[in-house]
Amino acid sequence: MMFALPFLLVALYSLGAQWLMLHLPHSLLTVCFVLGPVVLGAALALRAAGHRAAVALLAVGAVAWLVWLGTQGPHDMAWLYVTEYVGIYGFMAIWFWHSLRSTPLITRVARTVHALTPAMECYTVKLTRAWALYFAGMALLSVALFVWLPFGGWALYANIGSPLALGAFFVGEHVLRYRWHPEFDRASIWASARAWRARAQETEAALNPPEIQPPGSAR
Repeated sequence: MMFALPFLLVALYSLGAQWLMLHLPHSLLTVCFVLGPVVLGAALALRAAGHRAAVALLAVGAVAWLVWLGTQGPHDMAWLYVTEYVGIYGFMAIWFWHSLRSTPLITRVARTVHALTPAMECYTVKLTRAWALYFAGMALLSVALFVWLPFGGWALYANIGSPLALGAFFVGEHVLRYRWHPEFDRASIWASARAWRARAQETEAALNPPEIQPPGSAR
């Protein structure tokens, strides 16, 4: 049950976003539902990096923007949803591609789970590049479909087709990895997620060391 819960939540969110975009595209409820997880994710990432002032500014800015949006009356929000989608996928593409300049992102994650050989490290570099190209391709495809299709067609792609494509890419790579490189230890998706979370917590602890009380100040 715990294994299926994240997939169930993603499915419910995707179906909810699709329904709201089709039936209430100009509603503040739709804006909050679609953009809320993005703002929350950004806030958590900033907090983990130790930028608490930025978290407060983000929260204040989001509330102020919603208040302003509510005073403007109904507007076509299609551009907002497309911008959000392209922004997320574009950011992911840049993040993965930029990591190739030093230690690739997939390599860093894999090192926390596997003892990597040179051939395995080479594969993680190629995989990081593949993910970067995947995210960039999905962002460009989103723009093209928005131009060519009615908004309902684009929403179907973004809310239903995109998560399915992401899952297919992820599962397909997981299967092909052990066919091309059977030397990889059998590590589950959850083991990788736990290792990544542990690494993030170590980074947060390094960025936010505990305050050292001067001698004689403790009460």
